[in-house]
Amino acid sequence: MSKSLLVVDSGPLIALAKLGLLGLPGQLFGQVLVPEAVFNECLAQSQCEDAAAIRQAVASGVLCRIPADVPSEEVRATKLDPGETAAIASALARDAEILIDERQGRRSAQALGLQVIGVCGLLLLGKRAGHVQRLAPLMERLCAVGYYISPSLRSGMLAAAGECTD
Repeated sequence: MSKSLLVVDSGPLIALAKLGLLGLPGQLFGQVLVPEAVFNECLAQSQCEDAAAIRQAVASGVLCRIPADVPSEEVRATKLDPGETAAIASALARDAEILIDERQGRRSAQALGLQVIGVCGLLLLGKRAGHVQRLAPLMERLCAVGYYISPSLRSGMLAAAGECTD
């Protein structure tokens, strides 16, 4: 959490919308950047409540929508989807951290030298900063709507948050 810029990918952004926590990244990082391709992925199902929440967060300035950065050859070589490619290109162009959950996207971002955080890590930072009360119910809600959180990640996050229920 050393940088004041965070670029977000669509998966974590939708997850935060489902939790009603779109303001959390800004509380922890300052400016939260949403590349155009990520914004478009989030709004692909425009009738969805999550899309409306994301659109409102951009309109109110909680999230900052940015134009596409031209990805380098290294970024294009990762063969990721357009949103992940845009998020990585934008993070590299701005020396920002990146909020990304998909495994191949995380690996590619790390290989390119970016500091990576996932939505569970962001929630843990939120708890440590006093913006999130408890991690367990948030992780349960994510799983209930189809997000996969491995048992080892879940137990590690809960232990780090002091919420072990042995």
